Amino acid sequence: MAEFSKPSFSKSRRWLMWFNTIVGVIAVLALVAMANYLASGHFKRFQTSSHLRHEITPQTQNLLSHLTKPVTATIFFDQQENEQIYSLTLALLKQYSYANHNVHVETVDYTRSPGKAAVLLSQYKLANLKDKNFVIFDCEGRTKIVNGNDLYNYDINSLLSGQSKEVRRESFKGELLFSSAIFNVTYPRQAKAYFVYGHGEHNPENSSSDVGYAKFAALLKDEANIDWQRLSLFGTNEIPEDCQLLIIAGPGSAQFQESELAKVESYLKQGRRLLVLLNNIALGNASGIENVLAKWNLAIFPYKIEDKGFQPTGDDLIPALLNGNHPIMKSLVAADLKVYLVLPRAVFPQASTNTPPAGAPQVEILAATSTNSVGLYQTRNSRGVLETHQRPGPFPLIAAVEHGSIKNVSTQRGVTRIVVIGDSLCFDNQLLDSWSANHYFASSVVNWLADRPEMLLSGIGPRPITEYKLLLTNEQSKKLRWLLLAGMPGAVLLFGGLVWLRRRS
Repeated sequence: MAEFSKPSFSKSRRWLMWFNTIVGVIAVLALVAMANYLASGHFKRFQTSSHLRHEITPQTQNLLSHLTKPVTATIFFDQQENEQIYSLTLALLKQYSYANHNVHVETVDYTRSPGKAAVLLSQYKLANLKDKNFVIFDCEGRTKIVNGNDLYNYDINSLLSGQSKEVRRESFKGELLFSSAIFNVTYPRQAKAYFVYGHGEHNPENSSSDVGYAKFAALLKDEANIDWQRLSLFGTNEIPEDCQLLIIAGPGSAQFQESELAKVESYLKQGRRLLVLLNNIALGNASGIENVLAKWNLAIFPYKIEDKGFQPTGDDLIPALLNGNHPIMKSLVAADLKVYLVLPRAVFPQASTNTPPAGAPQVEILAATSTNSVGLYQTRNSRGVLETHQRPGPFPLIAAVEHGSIKNVSTQRGVTRIVVIGDSLCFDNQLLDSWSANHYFASSVVNWLADRPEMLLSGIGPRPITEYKLLLTNEQSKKLRWLLLAGMPGAVLLFGGLVWLRRRS
């Protein structure tokens, strides 16, 4: 009789192995559960995607940390046609939702889900945006729309210089717009700004002219949630009580009357806010507002400034020095953005030999030329002939004034804040559209004047977009096509065949 071999393991040994396996699995599951429980209180994410090259900034994190109301961000996009911007938008908004679970992100592809798209358009009464890409933020019925076309900065310099025949997407500015939108829908109180007119100022209603101010007016309303209106100070017209920001943008064709200047002075003494952009076309022609600024320790000089190395074209000028310590300029300095000015005037703090008393207006220079700059000005000699003179730089170009914020001292009235820019074209339609730094600068100026520290988005700048182009000849293209269609599948088949032959042997 054939002798059968005994089993390698006894029955009890097999049950012991199964028992050890089950205990081991339970132990692993217990460790995973414990790790997840501990990790829930110590949340940390690590980025690996190329779309998440930057964490959201501390300022946005601070904004989100105070968010207690639910905000829904709906991405309404043709995802296939706009894959790059959709991916960037979705990745960024997911970071918002990770930072605060009150932010809910939804997506609607209007080409693949027309029914869902129709419901959303009907809900928000947006039938005119049927074929448009946008992100809509909703908080308890208050909504804010960010258009897809506004999410990019475009590099048009290469096109204008003839180096390229296409306008390239240069950077993604989603964080600035999304954080602004969340602030606007969660803090719905709307402020009011007034544009003074009657002295040749830029028109905020003019969208057709390059020198119009419609883009800046749109920035006030759409990004800063500040409603605006035009205001004449002639006759008995007073500055309204609801005016949180008075804007004097490029006066020059007519001078302010004494009664108008008195109204501006009275307004500032109440602890109010003023933005002055000086007319650079009427260089040397005082509008009268200079007399008001002098009482706030600012002197305006009509120099024609030259600063070689910082003048892209003609009389245009990029300030060589930016004050990164001031809240207005922090975001620009952090993102290495340069403000573009056109024939600016110099804005000097008033020289004083005495120590200013406590509570005196504090003047801080925000931008200036280099030490190599020169200022040109003309005087008439005894014979009535114009003579040109030079004054060495540097020259302050942008200044901020604050009065009433005495440390450890409370005041009954508010804090007076003034920003004076030696150029008015820097906020016109053309430059706000074509020069991204001016857009960010305008936003920071408005938010500082409106005393919105939550919206002084320090460090938030455009995220650079890296594009790669692979240029191939027809022959190289054919080889690449065959490599992808035949070479790679063939290599997989060959490797599989070799594995099969080895197993057979």
